[in-house]
Amino acid sequence: MDMPLRQLDRLLYSRAGQKCAAAAAGLAAVLAPVCCVVCGAPDSSLCSGCAGLIRRGTLHPYFAQEGADALPAAEPAAPVPGTPPSGTASGGCGDASFTPLPVMAAGLYAGGLARTLLAFKNRGHTDLAGFLAPVLAGAVQASVLRMRRDSGSPPLVLVPVPGTAASRRKRGYIPLALLLRRLQHRQLLPAGCTEAFLVSPVKAHGPAETLRRLWKAGAPVPGLSGPGPAGSRGPQKGLSRKARRRSVRGTLTAGPPGALAGVNCLVVDDVLTTGATIAETVRALRAAGATVLGAAVIAATPAPSRNTGPAIAAVPGAIPRAVETES
Repeated sequence: MDMPLRQLDRLLYSRAGQKCAAAAAGLAAVLAPVCCVVCGAPDSSLCSGCAGLIRRGTLHPYFAQEGADALPAAEPAAPVPGTPPSGTASGGCGDASFTPLPVMAAGLYAGGLARTLLAFKNRGHTDLAGFLAPVLAGAVQASVLRMRRDSGSPPLVLVPVPGTAASRRKRGYIPLALLLRRLQHRQLLPAGCTEAFLVSPVKAHGPAETLRRLWKAGAPVPGLSGPGPAGSRGPQKGLSRKARRRSVRGTLTAGPPGALAGVNCLVVDDVLTTGATIAETVRALRAAGATVLGAAVIAATPAPSRNTGPAIAAVPGAIPRAVETES
């Protein structure tokens, strides 16, 4: 059953397939006119001007964990540069020695980048995956470079945060899965990295089913063998920080203790707000024995204490407050 899918992927990403896709996009623009999701200019979902501005605003990924007070502790071997070593991986936000999990963001969740992400996730603009994939790749590559500088060069598994069942039914697709597939086919993943949906909702699959579906066929990673899962929490939009933490706590699993022993992970998500969903994903992975060295996101909301990202003026359509977030 996997073979036809692989053949379809090869066809879609071949030169002939890309030419057919471009011709289909041109025809679609005539039959069903589209406009830029940022500025409203006609003929494309993202005009070249807005795309260029967003690109410039995401050229320099940055550490975005400040202010995301639901994030878990960093692994002892992976402290955040510029901070004193914590000596523990189980502290809390009130602990002076607590070092949060490092999260690398490509840009600030505001203006054009936020509108592009929302259109991709919630309004059916799957064509924007081609633009957003390199943005995510920049954050992933910066995070992996930092990890390897601090911890050597172990094989790394990129683990997407699983979406909610309601979101999948509503959209008909999984945004992170589309982006990671683009990264693979465009060879934008760092060397020695692969991706797998190792975490799934407890109610949807349970530990036994998760173990049976832990890995894609032929993806070699220490401590794992055999085939991988498809990655429920309720929507996070509108919840307070404490409510977000409570709503996701204990909802995910990566299998029983020891199932992922020896596996080094980088968690991947689209937007960082409080860090609650990343924290629950990390908890599930660590409970199964994995080592989680950090996380990478496309965009992060500004920290309340200071702006940790690039200047908002560099982002087209900048607005003073963060726009809606929805898992």
